[in-house]
Amino acid sequence: MTDSTVSQSKGLGIRLKLFMLFTVLILAFAGQAYYLIVQLNNMTDKFGQQGTTIIQELAEQAILSTAQSVSREVRLYLTAHPDLKKEDFMNDQWFKDVAIQKVGKNGYTALYERGEDGKWRTWAHTNPKITAPNLDDMSKLEKPLGASFPGFWKILTGVTPANPIKGYYKWQEKDNTFKEKYMACVNVPGTEFYIASTTYIDEFTEPMTRLERESKATAQAESKRNAVIMAIIITLIGVVVFIFGSALSANIRYLSAMTDRISLGELDAVIEVRSRDELAVLAQSISRLQQSVKLSIQRLKKT
Repeated sequence: MTDSTVSQSKGLGIRLKLFMLFTVLILAFAGQAYYLIVQLNNMTDKFGQQGTTIIQELAEQAILSTAQSVSREVRLYLTAHPDLKKEDFMNDQWFKDVAIQKVGKNGYTALYERGEDGKWRTWAHTNPKITAPNLDDMSKLEKPLGASFPGFWKILTGVTPANPIKGYYKWQEKDNTFKEKYMACVNVPGTEFYIASTTYIDEFTEPMTRLERESKATAQAESKRNAVIMAIIITLIGVVVFIFGSALSANIRYLSAMTDRISLGELDAVIEVRSRDELAVLAQSISRLQQSVKLSIQRLKKT
């Protein structure tokens, strides 16, 4: 082998060049696919968060609307029954049906007032034990309610005839866990009474939260599936490139070796390239060159 041939073989081989080229393309493809997966997950998260926010706002408005609706109904009932005393509210089933209504699954409305003595009393409630005169001052609930009392009391007593109030507070469950409740309080028009409408906010947001979890799970499953598919595709491409590059390099090395043999005088060497591409054309050209050299030598021997 000549020095020039040796020096040329020191460069990067075709197989390596092909592998490097396709590696860049594969990495670009993988990067784009990864970006799309990330965007899909982000869109799923954003959709879930926005959906939950919208549902929560609608729930807040529904709770407030219930309080306003009940306050108007109570006003109409009291107008129609001017002789009904507040001490008899819990004894009047028709009034109870008006003042105490269901909110969501576990919520309810209640009627209360601030007396002339400054004490807050409940006159209609699902729990008769905390209604007056059984409980003549709602501030006494501070000890039984414990950590739930401050937030509850702030909203309950923050209402005025001209200004409804609404807000969130933590409610301690029997298992000592805390759940978030929402309460809206409005005045019964033309009276000293107020209507409180309260319920657990997750009653409204739970379906959307569940949908968000399911969407995330689906997106994650699809992301994993796409990642597996991409890994398989990349592996297959790498294998194909390796096989093709190896075959191409082998044919080129074979032709190079045959050329060296011909240059050293092996004019009867048979060139066999099982290919129908440009390498076959190159092999035919080398064969013609081989025959030309062979004929030229034969003529020289005859002269």
